[in-house]
Amino acid sequence: MRLVVTEFMTLDGVMEAPGLEEHRSGRNGWAMRISDDPLQAFNLSQVTGAAALLFGRTTFNIWAAFWPTAPEVAADLGKHINALPKFVVSKTLRDPEWENTVVLRGSLEDEIARLKEMPGGEIVVYGSADLVAGLLELDLVDELRIVLFPILLGSGKRLFREEADLRHLRLLSAEPTPAGVVLLRYERGVAPTPPDDLEAYAWSEDQVDSYRALEEMDRVLATVLFTDIVDSTGRAASIGDREWRRLLDRYEETTRAEVRRWGGQVIKSTGDGILARFDSPSRAVRAGLALCSAARRQEIALRVSIHTGEVEVRGDDLGGIGVHIASRVLAEAGPSQVLVTRTVRDLATGTDVELRGLGEVELRGVPGAWELFEARQR
Repeated sequence: MRLVVTEFMTLDGVMEAPGLEEHRSGRNGWAMRISDDPLQAFNLSQVTGAAALLFGRTTFNIWAAFWPTAPEVAADLGKHINALPKFVVSKTLRDPEWENTVVLRGSLEDEIARLKEMPGGEIVVYGSADLVAGLLELDLVDELRIVLFPILLGSGKRLFREEADLRHLRLLSAEPTPAGVVLLRYERGVAPTPPDDLEAYAWSEDQVDSYRALEEMDRVLATVLFTDIVDSTGRAASIGDREWRRLLDRYEETTRAEVRRWGGQVIKSTGDGILARFDSPSRAVRAGLALCSAARRQEIALRVSIHTGEVEVRGDDLGGIGVHIASRVLAEAGPSQVLVTRTVRDLATGTDVELRGLGEVELRGVPGAWELFEARQR
């Protein structure tokens, strides 16, 4: 069987919530609001032409919640989808109730290799950004079909991961529809032959130094703080979208107030969290602890990461390795946990906060080993 990935994607790369399922910023249904006959025919052909469907856990839950009780207008399509063999990659899903579903619990490479050895047509993957990233990394995708919508959504999970391996694709077809959607099909490709005069455009040492000097003018030393809500999808499912939205609004107001109280600045929302900037590592740590306490009062579990280093000021945004380090540290934090790097530990002052060493870890995409500390109120 061939493995085909079909994705709805906005022009700025967002693939989250093309239907009316939950979107962290409420911007769902963007794909359903644009339609024409070629687009509808393409979408129908992906399902009717599939021999099986493959999902990650989150996308599977969305489909399993909707299609078994599909509305009358989509009843025939629902029957077809319900009858198709379905596979979901998950270590935790137990006894799925959706008919014709098999849970793949082994290594991704081995499980998908076994599926591809089965006779038949196409295994079609929808959504499932994390799964797709893993499939691309293992070079298991035979064809990538992107339905590109003329929309800049501004927020949401993006299809392709940062710092993924360099890959070359070969365009099979590109078909614009009357509504402005472009149907793109790609397969594996090889690196193109560079033009003969490519070396003539290589930068000289003087040009590199000039560029670096200009870039350094926008670099400053700052303490950056990331937050993220733990299991936001599960919480939203338990209390409902409307109540979850109200809870998020209250939480956002509280978050901004706490950051201001400790002398920080909220740079931007990251969906379920924020990126904030502080001039003082000590105030950032205290703000992180206060944010966790405020979240607990609203029955929200928050994780926080803090790092002090050089960052790039990009208008109203921040970038650079300092921001990347803080972002990667966030992935190491557990519920109601504030993690800081050694730089923060060495610079922070005050006796009311304990910084307990947790040892060294490797952060994805960041060289070297990084010593982390957990901040606790004494």
